[in-house]
Amino acid sequence: MEHPGVGLEKTDEPKGNARILFISTMAFALGFAIWGMFSALAPFLIEWYHFTSTQVLILAAMEPLFAAAISIPLGIWTDKYGGRTVFTILLVCLSVVLIFGTYAEGYYSFLFLGSMLGLGGATFVVGNAHVSSWYPKSRQGMALGLFALGNIGITVGMMLVTFVITNVVDANDPDGWRIIFPIFAIPTLLMAAVYMFFTSDPPNRKLKNTSMKEIFAVYRSGLVVWLVPGLYWVAFGTLVFFASTMPTYLVDHWHVDATSASAFYTPLLVVCVAITRPLGGWLADRCEVLSILSWMFGMMSVLAVLMALQLSLSLELIAIYGLALLSGAAAAAVIKLIPIYFEHVGAVSGLAKAAGAACGFTMTAILAASNFLLGGYTLGFVVWALMNIAAFYVSFSRVGFKDAKPVRDAVAEAVPAH
Repeated sequence: MEHPGVGLEKTDEPKGNARILFISTMAFALGFAIWGMFSALAPFLIEWYHFTSTQVLILAAMEPLFAAAISIPLGIWTDKYGGRTVFTILLVCLSVVLIFGTYAEGYYSFLFLGSMLGLGGATFVVGNAHVSSWYPKSRQGMALGLFALGNIGITVGMMLVTFVITNVVDANDPDGWRIIFPIFAIPTLLMAAVYMFFTSDPPNRKLKNTSMKEIFAVYRSGLVVWLVPGLYWVAFGTLVFFASTMPTYLVDHWHVDATSASAFYTPLLVVCVAITRPLGGWLADRCEVLSILSWMFGMMSVLAVLMALQLSLSLELIAIYGLALLSGAAAAAVIKLIPIYFEHVGAVSGLAKAAGAACGFTMTAILAASNFLLGGYTLGFVVWALMNIAAFYVSFSRVGFKDAKPVRDAVAEAVPAH
């Protein structure tokens, strides 16, 4: 049986791969720009609607919650129907949600809107599977690392939202800020057209006739299929967690002004995550992946403990940005594990993306509960430090991975020698 990516190096031209990689990355960046909207809006919603910090943290948690829920079916559909079709439909649906966002009013309508905007975060799993299907395993780490530069879209989204609110909107118009929704809706609809007409699926893609039963079977294939999402929970979860909570946390605990928190400190975090993704993918192509991850998660554990101590704003920012740099590389390395151990890349990518997004929701909720019940954020950050330590243990001890066979080895054993 042939696997996604195997043999593509001989039959597909590099130019085609480069085009798919570029368009997928741009579409992913746009989706993440939309995903970052509520995080940027959070400090302003406190002022405009008199929401509490706990309420806006919950609002920010809705996007990763829905992204987690929708990522698994999106990954399965991408394996079955192809990235071109699924990504196009996803972008169209996202543009419709943005148009309806202009009419949102009241806390519960914002909760619903925030949930639906989680579609922007789910663009990762579709693009990840689409790009990986065009590249051989020997180059997937770097290709997916470059694709993951789309994470920087969160920075673009947050800075654009903040700029529009502070420099474009009339301060006397209470609904002027809603212009941000059509600003994002129009390019999203245009991107759907670009994806439909300028991308394609690999000509020798073999999974289009695969049954749903076969794809679902991957979730019963062993412990590794759950350990990989567990590692991604921490690696990618760092971005989702901090992008959702950092503006509110800096404003509420360290008294940073809302504009700086949303337009500088948090976007810088996203840049730190994005710039190390290609490096992590490059290392994963050339080195033993779990060895790299054990070093990365070990250093992340130390920084997470430092962050939980909350000694000063300077040390807190050093810990946060250090975590961001390491987590970007770690996330790319974890993603490299998927095509190594699994044939159905979309299905497992969806599970991993769901875990990363679920981490963002879970940790944001824990941080909100810590602040609401205990009047501070320490307990939430202690929980985060323990999660990093757990990821270090898994990667260092290789529990569950010792007996797992890579896809290529498993196939070689299954094919009789001639």
